[in-house]
Amino acid sequence: MVWARGEGCAALARLLADGKPHRAEDDLAAACLAVRADLLITRRLTSFDLVDTAAPHHVAVADVGTVIAAIGSGPHSTLAALVARRLCLALEVEGRLVSASPGTRHDDEAEATLEDVAREVPDLDSQVVRAESARALVRTFAPDSLLVVGAPGGSWLQRQFFGPGRQLVVGAGAGAVVVRSAPRRCFHEMSEPDAVGPQMRLSEARRLAQSRVLPVASEGLLVGIVRLRSAQGADASVTIESVMEDPVFVRFDDPLESAGELGGFLEGSPVPVVDGNGRLCGVVEP
Repeated sequence: MVWARGEGCAALARLLADGKPHRAEDDLAAACLAVRADLLITRRLTSFDLVDTAAPHHVAVADVGTVIAAIGSGPHSTLAALVARRLCLALEVEGRLVSASPGTRHDDEAEATLEDVAREVPDLDSQVVRAESARALVRTFAPDSLLVVGAPGGSWLQRQFFGPGRQLVVGAGAGAVVVRSAPRRCFHEMSEPDAVGPQMRLSEARRLAQSRVLPVASEGLLVGIVRLRSAQGADASVTIESVMEDPVFVRFDDPLESAGELGGFLEGSPVPVVDGNGRLCGVVEP
């Protein structure tokens, strides 16, 4: 958990963090990478999408009596539900998932969407409410409600809460938290690399190897890969440098799916992960 400067960010981070949250200075990306953050608490949502983000809007922690997650068909509703559940636990209050339907022809869609998200937080109640707008939906909430809602753009419900380039146009009595999910990145799942040096003897690499394909690093830089199966016919006394191939890798901020695309090429071996300078910083399972 990382939080940036801004009204309410520190308080929200303390509620959502599993342990002590980390303060970000000017470089948000560096702060998130340093602790492999899953969530960034920030004053407002921007184009930053390295990790999931949440932005508090006039959250009055002392006034919260219930937490409500507004659930739509957009990509951020599951995160909204998970954040709402965490807030319920931290504040020791009740919570529920609410999906709005503006008319009978939308009821089935709203119920199906709500059921999908509710599977992730089965301990929260869920409800479909007839509401023609976000304002109408919020009027059904208790005055002490804290609203958690996904960023605009995904669904009718989420778009209802926002105007282009504007802050929330409606809000619950105890404030709101706006969330936006991001793809799971390679740095979240990477582990320590099992690399060999270019001057290592092939026989030694074969003895130490835990996988079929190994990254080759020199002074921290990824310089190649070596396939131990392809090198079976080589003289055991030769160096790795003489049989290695060009490096194959993903970057630390690539979506995790990128590693899966290289799984076949690397014969199921862990995929090397490099930072912005080409340094080998880990491996990730394909």
